[in-house]
Amino acid sequence: MNSAVDVNQVIPYVAKEFRLGPVLSIEELTAGKVNKTYKVDVDLNGQSKTFIFQNVNTYVFKKPREVMENIRRVTEYIDRYHPEVNCLQYRTTNLGETYMDMITSFWRVFGYIDSVTYNSSKDPVVVRNAGKAFGDFITNLDGFDHSFLHYTIADFHNTTKRLQTLESDYKADILDRAKTCAGDVAYVLSMRDKALVLDRLAAEKKIPLRVTHNDTKINNVLFDAKTGEALCVIDLDTVMPGYAGHDFGDAVRSAGNCMGSGSLEFDKVALDTDIFKAFAEGYLSSTSSILVPQEIESLAQSCLVMALELSSRYLDDYLTGDRYFNAKYPTQNLDRARNQIALAKDMDRKMAQMQAIVKETAKR
Repeated sequence: MNSAVDVNQVIPYVAKEFRLGPVLSIEELTAGKVNKTYKVDVDLNGQSKTFIFQNVNTYVFKKPREVMENIRRVTEYIDRYHPEVNCLQYRTTNLGETYMDMITSFWRVFGYIDSVTYNSSKDPVVVRNAGKAFGDFITNLDGFDHSFLHYTIADFHNTTKRLQTLESDYKADILDRAKTCAGDVAYVLSMRDKALVLDRLAAEKKIPLRVTHNDTKINNVLFDAKTGEALCVIDLDTVMPGYAGHDFGDAVRSAGNCMGSGSLEFDKVALDTDIFKAFAEGYLSSTSSILVPQEIESLAQSCLVMALELSSRYLDDYLTGDRYFNAKYPTQNLDRARNQIALAKDMDRKMAQMQAIVKETAKR
């Protein structure tokens, strides 16, 4: 959406198109890095009701209608076959669409679920519940034919291509930044063999394609404020065919960083093995019955894969002008990459311990 557009004018218009009454209040939620999100109170049949309005980033999601088709299909499947599960509920327009395409901006509206979210948590109970929530998600969609889903971001977890792109953009050096990250790029490319574990297993047909979430950060789970139980998995924009390791690895990469992904104290960044164990317990409690042995055996390695893949993405974005990840200062994406590289190095050192935890957990 054009930053010059006044949301106080646009959102009431969007609300009307989504069959909602007058807007009572608008609060921007700033936790997300990609889409613009607003908590909006509206008058609905004489009562104040809360909804989530989102302005989709069409630079990242170039085919937002396909994003919404995916969301509609997976949520309808879960509602049909697992009606007991709390699922993201979208609002439809006067025309029955799940979105409003205004040419210059793309909007959708979801029901609001009273809950709490955590950008991070060191509470093993919360992390275990998040693991179970993401495990339930992939398990509940085990019978869904992934071929009906669009790839909402091409080559999103194509680690092979990510590394090739990084190498190419480093050599092209269009912004004269290569000299500032030479050592970082060299490390990531030196880890190519370990970074491509999932790609190799997939090529050898040892792990199956599944319906995966692909953005399994803890803040994409809504929790009950009193009990700490997971209520619902949200942010389904990247739901598409993928591998179980993508979800498991990205969750651990995000939740298990003892200093957090924004830390600039790179020498202190490390994997919290207690958090790793808690997430593995939750995830495997839901998925051990559907995962094949090779998937389980590669879960620990997938964490390193995802740390290296994200490192390559941050470095590439830094080299090419910070077009994907918003950067508040010129070297923020380089700093983000260095944080992930530090985490990857610690994961590599702890790999045997991580594998032992997964093996023991899977036996239960």
